[in-house]
Amino acid sequence: MPAWRELGREGLVEVREYHCAACEGAGPEDERFGSTTISLVQRGVFAIRTEGAAQVLGPGFLLVGNAGQHFQASHPHGVGDRCLIFQFKPRAVEELAGQLRRGAQRRPFARNVLPPLPRVEAFSHLAEQRVRGAQTLATTMGLEQLALALARQVLDHAGSGSARTGATAVSDDARTRDQICAAMAHIEDGAADALSLADLATTVGLSPFHFVRLFKRQTGVTPYRFLVQTRLRHAIALLRDTALPVTEIAYDVGFGDLSNFINAFTREVGCSPGRFRRRGLSTP
Repeated sequence: MPAWRELGREGLVEVREYHCAACEGAGPEDERFGSTTISLVQRGVFAIRTEGAAQVLGPGFLLVGNAGQHFQASHPHGVGDRCLIFQFKPRAVEELAGQLRRGAQRRPFARNVLPPLPRVEAFSHLAEQRVRGAQTLATTMGLEQLALALARQVLDHAGSGSARTGATAVSDDARTRDQICAAMAHIEDGAADALSLADLATTVGLSPFHFVRLFKRQTGVTPYRFLVQTRLRHAIALLRDTALPVTEIAYDVGFGDLSNFINAFTREVGCSPGRFRRRGLSTP
């Protein structure tokens, strides 16, 4: 199976699936974004360095690239990764950034790595469903409209113009990155369980205080927020791919209370779980 696979294209956007089968111990590779790109990590943990800043990415994270921008990717654990990639034709996102910022920008994205954003995840699920021809969820939006709505959400969080980073991980050593990668994998695999901060810190051999500080520095979010975002990502997939009742989904992904699940989903995604299943999402 090739590393790249085109899933579909419409108007200003092309959607691809990328599989990386990196070998353990492989060094960083110099790469370049050929076009304006938004990549959603679906599986695996790896590190990205852009313009002097390095960050760890895991499932749900976003790798955002400006056309022509260079970066380095490294896979210290050799587990590979899978990403859903939205590539935009020249000026498509740049013009959207100009509309949002009321002026032309040197480049659309100021940040290259974003932590999980459930509303972006929801748009990507709808787009993936559209290109794969499975219409479990109801949506009247076409692929191009879904991709541009996703890009608008990313612009709201990544900003535009001069580069800036959401973490300052450049001084952390390989052992620290390994510890955070292990914690992210533990959260991904056990998100439905009652994970406490103390348990997570003990798992990677850190005190709770240092664990929170290092986790946020490497990822841009706290462990608790990453846990909630992971649960919501899993819920979005279940709403898309199954007919399970909303109540059952809430408990299956780790929420101990239905009202907390509905409130968190509505706050992060922009609509209730039931509405998302029936009607998808609407653009701003």
